[in-house]
Amino acid sequence: MTMRSMGLIFAVALGAGAAASARTGVDSVYTSLEGKACRKTIDDRTTGAFTLTCPGPGKFALQALDDDGRSSVNVVAPDRRVFALRYWDVVAQGFSSLGKTAEWRVSRVDGRMVPAALIVRVNATDQSDPEHPKRVALLAVAQIRENAACVVKTVAAGAAKANAQARAIADGPRLPCLGL
Repeated sequence: MTMRSMGLIFAVALGAGAAASARTGVDSVYTSLEGKACRKTIDDRTTGAFTLTCPGPGKFALQALDDDGRSSVNVVAPDRRVFALRYWDVVAQGFSSLGKTAEWRVSRVDGRMVPAALIVRVNATDQSDPEHPKRVALLAVAQIRENAACVVKTVAAGAAKANAQARAIADGPRLPCLGL
């Protein structure tokens, strides 16, 4: 194979990838799950449970929940409906914490930014062997629908191309909710 034909193949592949990306019209928007952008509410002074309400794209918001060393996220729609993602039931039942950033997969509809999925890193404790618990990092992929949002898959964050895999799941066909 000549250099010219290899260059042509590369150019065609690059163009096909760009066309596929443009065709889906899905982009990433990153928002913080900590800091000044979020408003903290103490839910239980005795246990220290709290909720951070953080802005998201398209008038959506996230509630980052922390209770007894376990973390989860709720998606808050513009009309204030709250969709509990229940990470502590479907992603990690042991101790967990959230990554610092949420990745929203969004498309534009009539000029408006509309979230279609959410990817959040969850640092969890795998307690399958109680004598030797170990830390694992997962990407929790949730699909956001008109009247619901739920976790549909988890991806091992340390896997090769984990972020690309999580985005493909987020942008792919509708999947059943975990834990239902």
